[in-house]
Amino acid sequence: MRYLFVAIIGAVLLGSCATSVMSEKECLAGDWYGAGFADGAAGKFAASFEERAIACQEHDVGADERAYMDGRRAGLDRLCTEPGGYDYGRAGENYLGVCGRDAEEDFLAGYISGQRIFAAEASRNAAESAYDSAVSRVNGYRDDIRRARKRLRDPESTEKEIKRARKDLDYARDNLPDAERDVDATLYELGRADEAFEQTVSTSSAWVQSREFAAIHAGLREAHEFARAHDGVDYCTDDFEGYYTRCEIRYGARLTDSGTGTVCAVGPGEARFLRRTLPRERGARQSYEFFPVDPENGRRARRPVGGFDVLFAENGDYQGIACNAGL
Repeated sequence: MRYLFVAIIGAVLLGSCATSVMSEKECLAGDWYGAGFADGAAGKFAASFEERAIACQEHDVGADERAYMDGRRAGLDRLCTEPGGYDYGRAGENYLGVCGRDAEEDFLAGYISGQRIFAAEASRNAAESAYDSAVSRVNGYRDDIRRARKRLRDPESTEKEIKRARKDLDYARDNLPDAERDVDATLYELGRADEAFEQTVSTSSAWVQSREFAAIHAGLREAHEFARAHDGVDYCTDDFEGYYTRCEIRYGARLTDSGTGTVCAVGPGEARFLRRTLPRERGARQSYEFFPVDPENGRRARRPVGGFDVLFAENGDYQGIACNAGL
């Protein structure tokens, strides 16, 4: 059962983090450097190679891992810069910690800025969609009224058609006022969303100098450092709505208190960020809730089972874990 669960998780990761399966034509072309470059530039895991290789095996075509990895490194070199991070965040992608510590600081600076604008634009687009839906609803009721009236005036309409037309007319008349009010309300919200998006774009340069930006930047950098430093963490990523990190804990991994040796959490599971604090001593502390995953069916618990704090030095180095059963 353990290996079944690992296979399921691997398939999920490859499905969400790798490119689409290679076609026979792509396999025969054999551009493994180009495939690696594309995956690296897209922020994919190195495991993406395995999915491509398996796909080509089905076409009796071998894979060139060395060429792929050379290409992937070149792709990462393009991605892991401040402009690359901005484009990645602006596209709404979620970073998986592939850049490494040396390049991550610049990448995250652009990534956070791009994500902030993406989130504002997503809100604006949602408001526009709501307004369009409200307008469409009003137009639909008005069309229903016109059709019903036409049917009622038609001397060739049957009694059944007339009865149906009256019912449609009453229904449309009853609901039209609410729909018209929805148009006014959604138009107002669209205006607010437009203003918020424009303000987000115009204040972007100033915002990167703010304390809020610095805290988000440090928090994300620390989370990815935690993933790199602890063998039990598969990877960490974030939700752009609030920049809350979540970390996937490997099957069988034991996260233990660095001071007491107490087991804080056992994988598989998901650790969800709660808060970041700056204790009196130098450094930072990130608190996580732990949601175990049932290895039998892959389902994550709805409620957390305890949690832990991750400790960092002032320079961002991972220091260890402290159990926090009170979470």
